[in-house]
Amino acid sequence: MNETINRWLTRLGGWEGIEPYILGVFWVIVGYFIAKFFARGVERVVRLRHGASPHSAVIASKTAFYGAFMLVVLIALSALGVQLSGLLAAAGIFTVALGFAAQTSVSNIISGFFLFMDRPFSIDDTVKIDTTLGTVISIDLLSTRIRTFDNLMVRIPNEVLLKSTIINYTLYGVRRIEVAVRVPFDCDLLVLQRKLTHTMHALPTILDEPAPIVLIDRFGENGMELLVRAWSERQNYVSAKSELTGAIHARLRDLGVDVPLPQRVIHLSESLEGSALIAQLRESATSSETRSRRTAREDTLATTSGDSPT
Repeated sequence: MNETINRWLTRLGGWEGIEPYILGVFWVIVGYFIAKFFARGVERVVRLRHGASPHSAVIASKTAFYGAFMLVVLIALSALGVQLSGLLAAAGIFTVALGFAAQTSVSNIISGFFLFMDRPFSIDDTVKIDTTLGTVISIDLLSTRIRTFDNLMVRIPNEVLLKSTIINYTLYGVRRIEVAVRVPFDCDLLVLQRKLTHTMHALPTILDEPAPIVLIDRFGENGMELLVRAWSERQNYVSAKSELTGAIHARLRDLGVDVPLPQRVIHLSESLEGSALIAQLRESATSSETRSRRTAREDTLATTSGDSPT
């Protein structure tokens, strides 16, 4: 065993020949953990001292990690005796070739930097991207991951995000609730407006500022249509909308206001053409009934003839 090791060491030039390789591997391993530690420190500083969003902190952390690790790799290559000037020239050619071969990946990376500068959302924000609705859980160089409310993970490339319509539901601290209400035409709208406004002020999840309001929207087909608008804090939006809808229903019931149902009124004309049409329909119905009876009687005779002995 020792002879084999000595033979390999002799071929590699002894311990002096493999020492740079050992140092290079050592620098890469140690540098990886140093870069990780440095990236976490940068993320903590950005979040605490600068008060940046989680999105900015994550991007700063990843930039710091890749920058520090690339510096460690260059140090390791220098320890191996690699000429960095030639390496940089080769890296430039390789980057151009890689850019043509991986256009989609490069486009996603560039789109990620544009999203970082635009910052339409951050981590833990609730967003809707096209038809995908969920919470942002990570923002990477190539893609963004969203967890939907039915607990599915959706990965969206940054290039697609840059071209999509993004709706951020948690960017602002206050959201508006709107409930459409249909009431009969003979209802006293002014009294109903005051009653519903008083009901909204009594709800704890509804904000007093901006003030809730009841608007008379338009004449509907079956009654007057009202718009009940109120504001709530972002985190209470779902529960506030449910409470408001239930409170409106209870208030209308207490006031004896019935929600009008869709209805249609049909007028039959007594003109000569209408009478002729009705007579034609009755004649057609009578003819169909007569044919049905005749067919049934023929089937009964045929069945009786078939069962009789020959």
